[in-house]
Amino acid sequence: MALLKRLKSTFFPNLRLRSKEQKWAKRMKARQKTFESDLWGQESDVAQRKYASYDDYVKHQSSKLDRIHDRLQARNDEDTAMFLERFQGCPALADAQTVLCLGARLGTEVMALHKLGHFAVGIDLNPGPDNEYVLKGDFHKIVFPDTSLDAVYCNALDHVYDLEKVLGEVGRLLRPGGIFVADIISGYEEGFYAGGYESVHWRNAGEFAEKVALVSGFALDSTRDLGQINRDRWFQAVFRKPAIDMPQSESREQASASSG
Repeated sequence: MALLKRLKSTFFPNLRLRSKEQKWAKRMKARQKTFESDLWGQESDVAQRKYASYDDYVKHQSSKLDRIHDRLQARNDEDTAMFLERFQGCPALADAQTVLCLGARLGTEVMALHKLGHFAVGIDLNPGPDNEYVLKGDFHKIVFPDTSLDAVYCNALDHVYDLEKVLGEVGRLLRPGGIFVADIISGYEEGFYAGGYESVHWRNAGEFAEKVALVSGFALDSTRDLGQINRDRWFQAVFRKPAIDMPQSESREQASASSG
């Protein structure tokens, strides 16, 4: 009996782990096949999911919460603790009094920022009913006033429809010298393939961070590897808006020089 228990404690966990790894590999293979299909346009350095219209994009992205709501609720405490650790490890956020979180779903990142003493709120296309932390909103067109924020946080850049437009909104909202913190998932060259709801996909996280700096005109202040969360690997990049407002073309040139 003791031998049987010992075998179960050593053999079966390894068997379950191997089974999970096989399922994940199978899922990535199926995603790769979809990514290489006509559903995605890959003419540039950043691939874009094809939508019939912007309204089609909004409808598709808004539908995701219904599928993951219960799972997000179940891991609320775990996710809040994870965000708390991420934000504590980001020194650039320490002096930010006001923070807007883009694509915040149920708002666990907002909860973590509150624990650290920040005034924070999130926006999302579908925050669900009675969400105290996240307002309904579109990060392509944000209702808040110019230069009203110290920081913007986002881990959903892989869900944008128009990257330039979203980054333009971030630049408009940030005060001069404000920061944009982006958590970026691995790219397809790093073994991760977009699933059913990602609308933007890139080769690798570091290259995409440089793309964000170039498009936004922000300086790429710092980067760090956040490690693996569940099956996904994340990379954090901190961008800083120029301390003095300047024409967008000059801002882009400055960002290009700093990232090069």
